[in-house]
Order: sequence, then C-alpha cells, then structure tokens
Amino acid sequence: CTNELDGDLNLYSGFVRELAAKYGCKLCDLRAAVMQHNAQHNPANAPHGILTTDGVHLNDAGNALVAKLLLETL
Repeated sequence: CTNELDGDLNLYSGFVRELAAKYGCKLCDLRAAVMQHNAQHNPANAPHGILTTDGVHLNDAGNALVAKLLLETL
C-alpha cells in the first residue's frame, strides 16, 4: 500500500543501508521486509490492518515480524 510517508521512509532506509555498507555493519532491513510482506500479503492494497493499526504503528503481526527479523539478524 502506498503511504504518504513512503518517500521519507525510503530516504531514511537508504541512509541506513549506506551506513551499514560503509562501516561493514550487519543490517536488519525492516523497510525491505515490510515492503516484501505487504507485496505478498496485501493484495487489496489496504492502508492498514496488515502490519499496522493505522498505517504507522505496528499491530501484533507487525511486532511479530520485527521480532522475528531482529532475532534472525542478531
């Protein structure tokens, strides 16, 4: 789903990816994972309810995805 904050989120995520690459840091790319999840699980392009309650704040499924990805990265 397109969110009015997508531009900023993509910009910030790009900065974090660049820093991780520059300093050889491990990266848990939550932005890429959320975008991939939404592409697979949000065929109706719903603005919220998939991983967020309101398009910004994570719901239980969103929190579970973030926890899973962080554990895998760590």
